[in-house]
Amino acid sequence: MAPLHHSSALLVKYRAGPDNQEGWFLPNDDLRHLEHPDQAARRILKEQAGIDDATLKLAEIESFMGNDQTWHLIFDYLAFARTMTVLPGKAVAELRWFEIDKLPPAADFAHHGWGRTVLVKHALAKSAASVNV
Repeated sequence: MAPLHHSSALLVKYRAGPDNQEGWFLPNDDLRHLEHPDQAARRILKEQAGIDDATLKLAEIESFMGNDQTWHLIFDYLAFARTMTVLPGKAVAELRWFEIDKLPPAADFAHHGWGRTVLVKHALAKSAASVNV
């Protein structure tokens, strides 16, 4: 999930990082039983950042084999927040908005910069699409 507000993106650091990873993440969580990915995206925004007013767009579905040899599906959403006001959830140690052209380096992100790569790809595609309208 990539929460965006104009030219900024919201990143999160968790108290206990998923997969024992440290650093910046895009807000994320597992799907709950019978939960639709759209519902999960809204829940994650609310629970982790206190954002309850955003327009969602599914940008991509990624699939890959995880380290535990199970198949993973990642639903990459863009969340266009109406405000930059955030409230960290219980599992969140830090939330911060960054200008997309001033993101932390890949080494400061969990999973070898994967979230940064995904964010830049989708944010740049969003910018290009708005220029071509």
